[in-house]
Amino acid sequence: MSRNQVPDNFNPYHKWLGIPQQKCPPTFYELLGISLDEEDHSVIESSAERQRSHVEQYLGTEWNKFANQIISQIAEAEVTLLSPDLRREYDRKVKLFKKRRKNRQVDLYAPRGSLSTGSSRVVGEGSGLAREYAGIVSILAIAFVGMAAASFWLPWGKLSPDPVQSKQAEDLAAVAQGKSAHDAASVSEFSQESTREETDTAMKTQDPQLGVGIQFKRLPGGTFTMGVGDRRGQNSPAHQVTITRPFEIGIHEVTQKQYETVMGTSSSQYKGPDNPVDSVSWNDAFEFCRKLSAMPAEKAAGNVYRLPTEAEWEYACRAGTSTLFSFGNDESLLSDYAWSSLNAKSTTHPVGQREPNLWGIYDMHGNTYEWCQDWYEVYSADPVTDPKGPRTGDHRTIRGGGFSNAPEYLQSARRSSVSPEFSRHSYGFRVVRDIASP
Repeated sequence: MSRNQVPDNFNPYHKWLGIPQQKCPPTFYELLGISLDEEDHSVIESSAERQRSHVEQYLGTEWNKFANQIISQIAEAEVTLLSPDLRREYDRKVKLFKKRRKNRQVDLYAPRGSLSTGSSRVVGEGSGLAREYAGIVSILAIAFVGMAAASFWLPWGKLSPDPVQSKQAEDLAAVAQGKSAHDAASVSEFSQESTREETDTAMKTQDPQLGVGIQFKRLPGGTFTMGVGDRRGQNSPAHQVTITRPFEIGIHEVTQKQYETVMGTSSSQYKGPDNPVDSVSWNDAFEFCRKLSAMPAEKAAGNVYRLPTEAEWEYACRAGTSTLFSFGNDESLLSDYAWSSLNAKSTTHPVGQREPNLWGIYDMHGNTYEWCQDWYEVYSADPVTDPKGPRTGDHRTIRGGGFSNAPEYLQSARRSSVSPEFSRHSYGFRVVRDIASP
């Protein structure tokens, strides 16, 4: 059997993470290897990091797609179990699904042969596990993504759950069922019902007039390694950073339509309402945040918008990874995730056209550079908590690389410094919305 084939009964949770077959598909608790009553945040975080490190070895290999999906589920599990509200809702959904499953008498395993006809399958077709695999795997994303629709998204028009994260869960479920990815949307009745229910709830609880259509993803606090290596250079040394508070970051760069709604006009060179605003200085981006925060509806809602700190930006970009890019180390995959000199044809492109990172955030690599809040300073090797940069300086930090840059400029740790008055055709930004203290 060649390396690009997988046995009929292949189970990545069992093979890669050692989760017993009888516990597959796993719940979030089983995925992280923790007990149902575990509430220690440090234990949950370290368990997620341990499981993530096991799976990361498959990034950049022929297993890359499935490794990405499981890493995404681990991230979702960590976020969900660290949040009391999300955790209660997840537990409720698991119980609800088990009740439905019991009433419908769904067997744990489908008979072998009903899902496959040969002794092996090409990766992406089948593993021979049961129908239930799809249902619980869908819970791993839908229980989180559905809640994300109610808790994390601020829509301009009709709100819908994150199609990419839902698609990732469905793809993995399809593999478990011996189906191709495009058949996956129909494998789980539960996931479809859950999506509709959560979307309806979200539409009732969100105000589409706020945020000029910016969609946000709420990220938990956490500890990660910022920078790279111990060599000299502005991206080094690697050092430990702890972010103590959750924050909401735009899943897209600010578009020209959004910018013009707040500022009245823009000087973008590459025209298109859904293209990221370009040719903005740090001062322009700061003024956008100030004016948006000052809008009467935003003030009434208590919303405050700002640029991300450099630490928040890299934390959101990495999405739990420690590799050169958020998708791994394989540069040949870059064009799937980013607009760069390899594929952009010397222009920006509408936001959200490439694949998102594992936390569902788009264009963190490429399209436009993104301004950060901080004044630039050389890194220290010492651990830091909630860094915001020096109090004064001459240059602000800017991240992510742009559509005209070579791949090395788009790496997660890559940083540059630019005068706050300076604008360039490849400079844009995304915003953070502060979460009010309870």
